[in-house]
Amino acid sequence: MINLEKIKNYLIFNDTKMAQLINDFDEPNFLEENLVQTKLFDSLINSIVSQQLSTRVAKIIRSRLYSFKNIQQFTPIIFLDFDVNDMRACGLSGAKCRYIKSISKICFESPDFLNNLIPKTDQQIIAELTNLYGVGEWTAQMFLIFALKRIDVFALNDAGLLKGIRHTYFHGELVGLDRIQDVVNTWKPYRTIGAWYMWQVANSISH
Repeated sequence: MINLEKIKNYLIFNDTKMAQLINDFDEPNFLEENLVQTKLFDSLINSIVSQQLSTRVAKIIRSRLYSFKNIQQFTPIIFLDFDVNDMRACGLSGAKCRYIKSISKICFESPDFLNNLIPKTDQQIIAELTNLYGVGEWTAQMFLIFALKRIDVFALNDAGLLKGIRHTYFHGELVGLDRIQDVVNTWKPYRTIGAWYMWQVANSISH
């Protein structure tokens, strides 16, 4: 069980900005959801859909895909039967269609593939997932955060996270990754939680 109160106190103690961020944005809601094995595939596909897109655009595409098949959750069989032209009409690129089709085939033929990742370390999971066609480090990290609820993950290639940090800690200055890493290191071993607050900041200044 994740003790959010303990984590918040730790972050406030180690980072002078955190108390205000917690006051402004409350606490991460996605961590309250239990790790549900049947949703692992859905979460991985959502991360594929979200690659290099804004949260808003990814949400629209995901909603179209769900509506087109009249479903609430992605499963491998859904995409094995999904016509590529229809997938593209929902907003997916040709490359993402190929990625999703390939991953669906693997997960259909090996139903326990994603479940078998659960007991493994973050690095082991990233290594296995990045062997899949279309899955890079960022996608694997999103899977760790949103599917497996791992609490010490930070994606240095995530534009929203970098934007949030630069705005919060450096007045929007385009500082290098070494200085960003110094900030992120103060959140260990709860980098996921710090990341969530950076996403909130990035979203708040995008509107």
